[in-house]
Amino acid sequence: MPENAEVIKFHEAAYERVLEGMFAKDDLSIKLGDTLDVKASVLLAAITLIATQTAYFLDKGVAGLSHYLLIGAGVLLVGAMAFAFIELWPRKYTLPRPEKSSIDRVAELRDFYAQHENVESSLMLAEFTKDEIGWAQTRISENQAVNRTKSKSLEWSFYLTALAMIFNIATLLMRLF
Repeated sequence: MPENAEVIKFHEAAYERVLEGMFAKDDLSIKLGDTLDVKASVLLAAITLIATQTAYFLDKGVAGLSHYLLIGAGVLLVGAMAFAFIELWPRKYTLPRPEKSSIDRVAELRDFYAQHENVESSLMLAEFTKDEIGWAQTRISENQAVNRTKSKSLEWSFYLTALAMIFNIATLLMRLF
């Protein structure tokens, strides 16, 4: 057994752990996008409900401050709807590369290291694992950027919807008292 066998085992195990973690993060970033889409869909249903209530109150011919609050609520709901649709707009997520590119990379490494003597297979495996980690890091970074945009749009949609709901509740309270 070579002197550096323990070091090689450690590197292989460490790379494997890092790679597993990267693949888990990669999967989670895509699942987060799906979760944001579901939340935006639920928010669109709430926007529709509040918009119906706003239209109902406006149809009743409220006057004064209530009228202006309802107009403001309508404008806020249009903005909230726009941000919800921006969140739902289809985006491309970066998915793992097809196996063919991995097979091609293995062949490249084999050809490169075939030119050198006394190269252990674990060195090629380590190099390939580094490549996979790099690919996963790139995917995660790109997918997180997509999710940040989606999340920010959803956040704005929520705040505008909440403010419109407050306007509607204020109008309701003014009508009751």
